[in-house]
Amino acid sequence: MEKQEIIELKPIDFRTARITIVGDGDIVLNKMNDVTARQLTDQRKSKAKKIEEVNMWEEIITAMHWKYGKPTDYSEEGLRQALHDNAPCITAFGMKKSFGDAVVRNEIDKYKTKFDASLNIVEDLIPIHFAEHFIDEKLMSPKKGSPVLVRLNRFSGWSATFTIRYVNGGTYSLEQIINIINLAGFGMGIGSGRTSGYGKYHVENVE
Repeated sequence: MEKQEIIELKPIDFRTARITIVGDGDIVLNKMNDVTARQLTDQRKSKAKKIEEVNMWEEIITAMHWKYGKPTDYSEEGLRQALHDNAPCITAFGMKKSFGDAVVRNEIDKYKTKFDASLNIVEDLIPIHFAEHFIDEKLMSPKKGSPVLVRLNRFSGWSATFTIRYVNGGTYSLEQIINIINLAGFGMGIGSGRTSGYGKYHVENVE
């Protein structure tokens, strides 16, 4: 009779923690807006260049991720209402990537693979709370063509709370994870304009 090998599966001890970060300066949220995306799509499809009257409020509103979905009222009042009733967001993907980059940059590990496997951010989009919102106009020089005017969403007095799921007794303890998040906030920040010093933060609270 063939001997059967019994494999005992030990449950993995997953834990969660709610982490609140607070900005040490302003944050800029800026992704490719719908107007630019349409123009690039038309170029790729070699469509005849049509003159589109650009709605600046569509550019501003669609340059951000929103907690409750993209607003549809592309006007100044629509933006004001969205900022009040909806919430601009940081992506969890970008946030977690910055944590992993901090692991390598600060020589905690040669690669970020182990850290990436140690935790997940539960939310896909992380809403920010803020005191004030500003629209900054800036001339940007693309690789080809003449400079273009872009409008950037900048927030002051901001904070964000998100949930992480991590392995208790894993490669990284909760204390180490918090330290890495602080290193990411101090050294790199989050959002756009990080090379100009925007998006720096620190951990304010852990539950």
